[in-house]
Amino acid sequence: MSVSVKIHSSNMESREYSAALSLKKMFDSDIPATAEGTIDIVVSVTMLGQEVKDVDLLVIGKLNNCTINGNFTIVDKESGKTTDYSNTPVNFKDFCAVVEVKDHDSSSVFRDGTDLFVIYDNVPKNVTEQSNKQKTSAMSFFNRVFQFSPYITNLIFFTQLTNADISRKMSFADHNIPSNAFGSDVSFKQFVNLIFLQRPPKGNENNRKFSFSADSRGLSEDSIDKISTMFARNKEQAGELTRKRIELISQKAFADNEIIEEDGKVSIYRGRAGTGKTVGLIQTAIRLVDEKQARVLMLTYNLALVSDIRRLFALAEMPDMFDSSCVSVSTIHSYMLRLVNNLLYDGQMKGEKFVNEYDAILSELDNFLSDSETIELAKDSITSDQYLDWDYVLIDEAQDWSTKERDIILKLFDNGRIVLADGGIQFVRRGDGCDWGVIKNKNNIRLKTCLRQKENLIRFLNEYNKQTEVLGSKIVSNGKLLGGKVIITTNDKLFDVHNQEIEKLKLAGNIAYDMLYLVPPTLVTKGADGSHFSQMDEFEEHGIKLWDGTSRENRATYSIDPEEVRLLQYESSRGLEGWTVVCMNFDTYLKVKEKEYVEKQTDPLLLESPEDMKKKYLYNWAMIPLTRAIDTLIITLKNPNSDIGLLLKNIYGQCRDFVSWI
Repeated sequence: MSVSVKIHSSNMESREYSAALSLKKMFDSDIPATAEGTIDIVVSVTMLGQEVKDVDLLVIGKLNNCTINGNFTIVDKESGKTTDYSNTPVNFKDFCAVVEVKDHDSSSVFRDGTDLFVIYDNVPKNVTEQSNKQKTSAMSFFNRVFQFSPYITNLIFFTQLTNADISRKMSFADHNIPSNAFGSDVSFKQFVNLIFLQRPPKGNENNRKFSFSADSRGLSEDSIDKISTMFARNKEQAGELTRKRIELISQKAFADNEIIEEDGKVSIYRGRAGTGKTVGLIQTAIRLVDEKQARVLMLTYNLALVSDIRRLFALAEMPDMFDSSCVSVSTIHSYMLRLVNNLLYDGQMKGEKFVNEYDAILSELDNFLSDSETIELAKDSITSDQYLDWDYVLIDEAQDWSTKERDIILKLFDNGRIVLADGGIQFVRRGDGCDWGVIKNKNNIRLKTCLRQKENLIRFLNEYNKQTEVLGSKIVSNGKLLGGKVIITTNDKLFDVHNQEIEKLKLAGNIAYDMLYLVPPTLVTKGADGSHFSQMDEFEEHGIKLWDGTSRENRATYSIDPEEVRLLQYESSRGLEGWTVVCMNFDTYLKVKEKEYVEKQTDPLLLESPEDMKKKYLYNWAMIPLTRAIDTLIITLKNPNSDIGLLLKNIYGQCRDFVSWI
């Protein structure tokens, strides 16, 4: 029995498949004749849920009787002593590698420091950094899907270079800088020794018996098949709502508006929840990349929204839009941390300190950018960092920004390179909306009609507005989405309602992912190991699988199981939507917000009393979750006789055709 090499691919014409054939040819001809086992090469893997999702080749080998003469270095953990081994026999048992494939010729590949770069459209791309990120993504993916990860090696395959070409590029002052790259003439021994560079073999130095294992033997043939077919299955099971969203963001233009100004104006989408502001930004990003080959930064404060956009791009099978040469979707905090490290702290500012002293540090940065000469020097400095140097910046939920955040961006980006989505009085981070009206040259794009919610939900929201007596907040329907319903109930009836409504959701062509639960902080347990939804066990006992977005670790990714229902805190729901949305303990949520309210001094010229200001504040917080649903809104009350419970009972009395009180 020899080694069986199998390629898993759905596209026999791709460049990745061609590279897989080259590797298979090398394995077939060069593996020691005594070796037995299997090597699987999975082509074009999509690591769902990861920041870097596209992997050209995933290579998994499980071998017996395979001895390779290795060159490696072992460091003694206690003494720190290093020992170099040359041409030393190693029992090579198994391995797992992600391989980035590059077809560039020698003139388009260069080294900077210890990293290798390639050229795309005259723009350098750090392929070493991309390869390192693929390794991290793959390990996270394995842990999520299989609850364990083998040791993963990340390699770069330059199909149009030889190993000698790579050695010349990695040579410096008569020394050869180690790298994880190999060329078209790589041998099996060279391939294995690249793995040893990242993880040396283990063994007994006295008898010089060494072995290597990546712990990949736990991956069965079924597991490998699951990896190669998971993306296709998830795409097929995406659900009608996701498919419509993909179709919408893939359109070339947003409505009939000119969305990119070339005459030095800031373009601003203005509209309330559900009018399509975020979709407009996504379409703008796609258009800028497609038509201008621009590099685009999209900023939001909502980590859950970042993950949701990544899911859409993944299922839309667009190129990896989170590649640094294309589009980055990031939180404002992440971008500002990188910015202050570049301009003020030389990379020494740590995340925890940055978060704790955020306002003070931004004030320091804003003061630093106090004159035109310093601003020009700052612009020159950030060109050295591909994650700071962008052609355009797109800002979501601009009303939630602070004045300092606004001013810093306006100093670093020209007006014609900025596009905003402004929700007006909607806010979650602060008590006052950020005033972007200070920008003199701007192009306001008014989005007046609700594109998200069905007709009856809009009627419910307008009745809520009437009952709360908040003026000037009527929602305008586009008249195209008919139907919709609202269910108001208590927690003891929730699971019965859930079972009925998730079946209706699926009958409409959707999946469990399209149901969104929102919970107050009182239903989130915080501990040393992080936070989680306090009723997770109870939901699981009722057969409900949850993706728990109250955990920050989860919010950085997205659900890859179509049978999982999303669950987030109310504050994390901005920009998200669901076919069916459940607002748990809605009365408790508003009580929490009422306690957080800080009364402000009123302006007598505005004729707005303190009571009116508080009423508007609570109304704004209520509208964030109440405007997430497309078809069905479910509201649970801890106390039906609370003030909000009685208000909802009144609405039920006015709207019995489409509002149920259980």
